[in-house]
Amino acid sequence: MQEQLINNVSDTALWIAAYRALESERADAVFKDPLARKLAGERGFKMVEATPIKEHMAFAMVTRTTGIDRLINIAIERGIDTVINLGAGLDTRPYRMPLPVNLRWVEVDFPNMIDYKNKQLENEKPACHLQRIAADLSDNQERKRLFAQLGSTCKRALIITEGVVGYLTNEQGAQLSADIFATQSFHYWIMDYHGGLRRHRRATDLKKILTKAPLQFNVSDPIAFFTSHGWKVHENIFLLDEGDRIGRTLPPFKFPMNLIIKLFPKKAREIGNKTYGYVLFGK
Repeated sequence: MQEQLINNVSDTALWIAAYRALESERADAVFKDPLARKLAGERGFKMVEATPIKEHMAFAMVTRTTGIDRLINIAIERGIDTVINLGAGLDTRPYRMPLPVNLRWVEVDFPNMIDYKNKQLENEKPACHLQRIAADLSDNQERKRLFAQLGSTCKRALIITEGVVGYLTNEQGAQLSADIFATQSFHYWIMDYHGGLRRHRRATDLKKILTKAPLQFNVSDPIAFFTSHGWKVHENIFLLDEGDRIGRTLPPFKFPMNLIIKLFPKKAREIGNKTYGYVLFGK
């Protein structure tokens, strides 16, 4: 049943949209995404119910959303003229964020995802200039052509790869990094990253519903991995710190992990922060 729910990476967009919808409908919601429930559909909510660690996943997705919102605003303050969201999925930031009206926002994803999103949102009005491009970013030549095309039409662009790098191999992640860095007008890059989480038992639980969209990127220190390619860290937001900022707490773990956290709270927090975060890279 679980394998039928998520059959490819594009399906995970329904899953994440459902989490955004559930957050938006809380009385104490930290963001409002009125389009998320429509985009997720019934299938997206079934995916949430099938998630073995759904409360922990909800915490991670909420902090990821608010953390990346913050990083986008920082990049806007630094004078970007274009946002290019690679593997945009069902993200709705051009509709729900108070963006500058003259900002250009470009979403890139597989043709089936672009078609679905265009149909679902055809009557909605974005806050800025929005363009969608259908492309297979896993095709090296197609990606390079697209980057050259987009790079020639902007001066200071922000690239977003939210929820993308984790599904790439280490080699694919390195190549994506190199291609973004090589495009002169691509000044900033936002990504979410995982540290040692991949080897944790709860990550194994999560993989149960991702057998057809496996998490592959597994370098132990993603920040060091990408800074070795020339990127510099401008802002780095940690999972638990962002939770504190928005007033959310990571759901409790079962024994023996809960005991370890109680006995070594400082060390546990340090490890927890390193497992997941959101970074704004610059050149």
